[in-house]
Amino acid sequence: MTLAYDLSDPLTLLGGLPFLDEGFAAKRLLAGVAAARHVTAEAEGKADGITDRAVETWLGPSRALLLAGGRSIPAIPLLPEQKSQVTATLQELGSLIPAWVSLIALPIRYGSLYPATGAISASSRAWPQHVLLSDEAFATPVELREQITHELSHQWLYLIEELWRIELPSAQPVTLPSGTANRSPSEVVGAAHVATVLTRLYTATGDAPEGRLEKLAIYRAGCLTLLDQVADDLTDLGRDIARHLKEAHE
Repeated sequence: MTLAYDLSDPLTLLGGLPFLDEGFAAKRLLAGVAAARHVTAEAEGKADGITDRAVETWLGPSRALLLAGGRSIPAIPLLPEQKSQVTATLQELGSLIPAWVSLIALPIRYGSLYPATGAISASSRAWPQHVLLSDEAFATPVELREQITHELSHQWLYLIEELWRIELPSAQPVTLPSGTANRSPSEVVGAAHVATVLTRLYTATGDAPEGRLEKLAIYRAGCLTLLDQVADDLTDLGRDIARHLKEAHE
């Protein structure tokens, strides 16, 4: 039997990258992630009576966290007014860039980053489909929109990483262009992706804070240069994503 899709070429299978390519196959990725999580749950005895006909259940934040080990998250619930601001921001993003509507609809549990770490927002592969926002993220509507877009970009790349590696197990830690040390090459890919997505966002909205686009361009270029340097630590997909990001605004 011939497979309908070439699983060895994920970028073609998915139609590119989330938030950057209009043809990105979000539903296809989610179907693959749900199925993979279901198989993992059955193997670990965590299926909890969920059948093959309800694998989409595994796309919920609680189920995703359970399979990731249920690690403690440094967060407390958002205030009611903050929840309303997040909802309004997601609706605004869908209106500004309609192609993002299906991406914004990813089930995410938003929380308040606690205790304060100095970060404006945070997410991690260890907490799939959870996004943490500090009080500073709510400083202005533009700031909140950027932080939510930033973390959603990470969340979609994490989903891709659930199905395919983008770095080798032997990959060595590196320092990001921002000076943040001990980051994996896959995190450099994520940083380059975020910078490229935010550039697209501000190009569409035309309301970037003064100097923000210039800073994003410098940071993006630094990440892409670093990815060239660590190419041997990336998988074929990792290198394909790096090339795709490099071509995104050329």
